[in-house]
Amino acid sequence: MNNKLLLIAILSILLVGCSAKNIPPINTYTISPNWRDFNDPSPQQIKKTAILKLMPIRSNRSLASTEILYTDKQYNRNSYLYSRWNDTSTKLLQPFFHVSIEQSNLYKAVIPTTSVSKTDFILESTLLELNHQLNDDGTSDGIVRIRFHLIDNESRRLLTSNEFMAKVAVSDNNAKSAVSAINTAVTTIADALVLWLAKNHPVQ
Repeated sequence: MNNKLLLIAILSILLVGCSAKNIPPINTYTISPNWRDFNDPSPQQIKKTAILKLMPIRSNRSLASTEILYTDKQYNRNSYLYSRWNDTSTKLLQPFFHVSIEQSNLYKAVIPTTSVSKTDFILESTLLELNHQLNDDGTSDGIVRIRFHLIDNESRRLLTSNEFMAKVAVSDNNAKSAVSAINTAVTTIADALVLWLAKNHPVQ
């Protein structure tokens, strides 16, 4: 009996080892669009002594994870089995938007939430969508949708809000191509965000 149990145990270990060898490695991706200098989009009368604080990006539970999501034509939301973000999508977006606004020269400084410095304005945001959408015609798109709120910190008054969405065609229906399209979509939204902030910037 003991010999039979030992044989079963050995066979089980061998089978598990063979199965593990067939599992593909996990591919890890990041949201890191091409960094570039932004041209100053503001008119000369814009007050550049103001300080802007960026609050952490909010989202629902599925977007606050490392899963790379895709939506099929039946509107079922799933995630790629062997592909992941290297951090949650909200945390990956935060530094890119921070640097994009900072490089626009609209403000004297752009500070993170953790800063104890006094601030004139607060920018809140909610990530509504960031996924690979599979379309009925066989094509697919990388989609990013996010809403921003600009708040006067002294009066705590909401100055303005806007929602941005970018859709970029995906070359192949796989995670790697979807990630590339999503990165391009994020860059498009960053450009639109800077222009929107310039338009709604208080003047002297």
